[in-house]
Amino acid sequence: MSETTPPAPWRRPDLLRLTYDDYRALPAIANSDLSKLRDALNGRPRRESGSSSGALSFGTAFHTALLEPEQYVPSYPAVNDTLVWWLVEGVRMRDDLRQMLDQGVAEPSCIFTEPLTNTMCKLRADLVVDVPGQPYTVVDFKTTLARDFQHFVAQCSGYDYDRQAAFYTDALHADRFILVGVQKLPPHQLFVYEVPPYMLEEGRAKYLRLLRLLDPEKVPDYLSPAVRDVVTELGHTPPEQEDEATPPAAQ
Repeated sequence: MSETTPPAPWRRPDLLRLTYDDYRALPAIANSDLSKLRDALNGRPRRESGSSSGALSFGTAFHTALLEPEQYVPSYPAVNDTLVWWLVEGVRMRDDLRQMLDQGVAEPSCIFTEPLTNTMCKLRADLVVDVPGQPYTVVDFKTTLARDFQHFVAQCSGYDYDRQAAFYTDALHADRFILVGVQKLPPHQLFVYEVPPYMLEEGRAKYLRLLRLLDPEKVPDYLSPAVRDVVTELGHTPPEQEDEATPPAAQ
């Protein structure tokens, strides 16, 4: 067994129905937390808490309209609501995607322990499709400015979609992870891409590297204080150190 292969036996974690705020409050490491650490390692400025760019706002609006339409709140002119619903309709016009949307569980959360680093983690998937006799499938929708399918695939590594795919696939023991790129600009094409094994391996290496840096005692001295600040903020203490890190209760 390689150092990137989770040990057997395994049990697929339960899917939880949580509000987004309740999910964010869970004391576990999310893929988005790993992005904060990645940005610190790359010297990128930190995003202010609660702030969102236009791209993120549009993406959030699209995801809500597609996956939780009853919760959609129009927000024109900040977001082009007409375009949002146009893209949703385009997704649902494709038979295979409409079937997965109708059969799957939208926005499920789960908590799990990553076995190689013993890190308590969490995830919130766009869509999980668990139909008897069919592959256990995780689907993630991305609004994109990619020019064509090949451009979208090329962006998967640069935007760390490969890391997300591996993180979710390994946690849920999924048979496949499908990325669906939705063009925000005409001709509003759909790019459906099943993440291949080699890309999952690359993504797995990324998330394991970042998880291993979450132990403050193992952060190399040559890294910037910003990296240590993120590690401290995320507050991960490996299980084997918890007894030493927590002061004993008063007698």
